[in-house]
Amino acid sequence: MSHYVAPPPARRADYASLGQIMGWMVLLGLAFWPRLFILGLWIFDRTLRDAFDSWIIAAVGFFVLPWTTLAYGFMWGVSSDVVSGWEWIVVAVAFATDILCWVFSRRALRG
Repeated sequence: MSHYVAPPPARRADYASLGQIMGWMVLLGLAFWPRLFILGLWIFDRTLRDAFDSWIIAAVGFFVLPWTTLAYGFMWGVSSDVVSGWEWIVVAVAFATDILCWVFSRRALRG
């Protein structure tokens, strides 16, 4: 008496498309570059150290809102050691960039 054993189901190839790969590359670039500049400015310039009252705020900004941290530090050093007027527009655009990076990364991780 012979028993029929069904072959295992065919595995679907789980390959990333070119669009997904490019999306990840853009997302990684958006996450990498501001952090590199923050480190460079922290080591070689006093702008970020002077812009923030505490290194803790800059460290949290490094991990959570790098574009906002970088834009605030840059705008703080542009004029009179304070962020005012149109400079807040630049900081707001950087904040929107940080939020969009978080949203797109969560969507990308979901698949």
